[in-house]
Amino acid sequence: MTNTPKSLKQQLLLWMLIPLFLVLVISTAFSYYRALYFANLAYDRSLFRSALALADQVDVQGNQVLINLPQIAKDLLEYDKDDVIYYRLSAPDGTLVLGEKDLTIPKLLPSAGNHLYYDFQFKNQLLRVVAFSLPIQNAAIQGNILVQVAETRTKRETMVKEIVEEMIIPQLFILFLAVSLIFIGIKRGLLPMQHLQDAINQRSHRDLSELATDGAPRELQSFLKAMNNLMGRVREAVKLQQQFIADASHQMRTPIAGLQTQAELALREHDPKIVHISLEHILSSASRLSHLLSRLLSMASVDPAAGREAKFAQIDLVELASKVTSDFVANARAKKIDLGLEIKTQSAIILGDDLMLRELLANLIDNAICYTPNKGIITLGIDKIANRIELSLIDSGIGIPPEDRTQVFERFHRLRDNEGDGCGLGLAIVREIVLAHNAEIKITDGLPRNKDKGFGTKVTITFKND
Repeated sequence: MTNTPKSLKQQLLLWMLIPLFLVLVISTAFSYYRALYFANLAYDRSLFRSALALADQVDVQGNQVLINLPQIAKDLLEYDKDDVIYYRLSAPDGTLVLGEKDLTIPKLLPSAGNHLYYDFQFKNQLLRVVAFSLPIQNAAIQGNILVQVAETRTKRETMVKEIVEEMIIPQLFILFLAVSLIFIGIKRGLLPMQHLQDAINQRSHRDLSELATDGAPRELQSFLKAMNNLMGRVREAVKLQQQFIADASHQMRTPIAGLQTQAELALREHDPKIVHISLEHILSSASRLSHLLSRLLSMASVDPAAGREAKFAQIDLVELASKVTSDFVANARAKKIDLGLEIKTQSAIILGDDLMLRELLANLIDNAICYTPNKGIITLGIDKIANRIELSLIDSGIGIPPEDRTQVFERFHRLRDNEGDGCGLGLAIVREIVLAHNAEIKITDGLPRNKDKGFGTKVTITFKND
């Protein structure tokens, strides 16, 4: 099951809306508690004024607390269209003088002349109560008369609701406006990406030119540079592939034409000897064609443009060289060539790709056998010097002139008047593998030649062994 790709526009909108909604929630909570505070402050003061008005009606005569509360005053005190009002007057000893007997006295009493507010659960209702201590003066009894006035919380809750609504509704409108502006801003901000997509969609698959960076936002500049770098690498790879195909086609055309010509000659001839000679030419051309195809396949397997991913691992170059060299013993014996190994270290561990290194060794040895005359010498050597491993192949072959030692690494480059049957790909393959392993390669003089005073070839490859 494939994951549905996420929309960048939706993600941007989401990550911008989440903080806004969090701010709205925090603002709503803050508004509620501030509204509750001011509602309590306003109605607590009104409740305290009622307690003071009730206290003004208190009179003390002798040991008796009296209250002169006319019916109209009582009606005004108890009347409230929204809430239920309760009150109680208690003598200094706590006995009920007037009011609701179930309205209990708080455990913590205010000091003389002071008051306090508290909440009280009464008849399944939450009441807000003010308790005022009225000091007794110039009387036979001493102490404080406790005046309590309580009311339900309907007006307070209504006020809190109205305040919160008045504050939240504008905020919701502002939030909606902000969301709309953010959506428009994100849509316009992502237009350059849409233009880039349109520009890419309108391109031909052959158009690998760089994308225009003029006018692109700063955030897209690095992306466009990376894209252009990739396009450049693809363009170079396509160029190399096209050149490789053109060169390969040119190189294969000659042996195929030779095969066709010799086959036609053999069909027209009736003399068995001439037919036999034509067949020998056909065999020779087929061998050269087979060699060329083998090298082309080798080049394709190590060419970065082919898309093969290198698989690097710890490889013992000594063990690998021994195995590959043994595969060419028969070829060397056919030309009476002394093929040997000169190993100066027990192991040579490098980080490399097994397939590529096999191709490197095979091409070096096969190239040396191809260009070394009969009874020649070829020696493959491995040595470990400090933190480097040196792989060398020295022969007594036809040699490479100093002026050609750079060009021989190019594809299909062959020396003038050479005596070998090579196709000009061996050292080109070797160079590709050396570059893939971040190694170094150089060509110097090899062993003295048998036929003249010249020298063969020595190829030295140095691997880093960090």
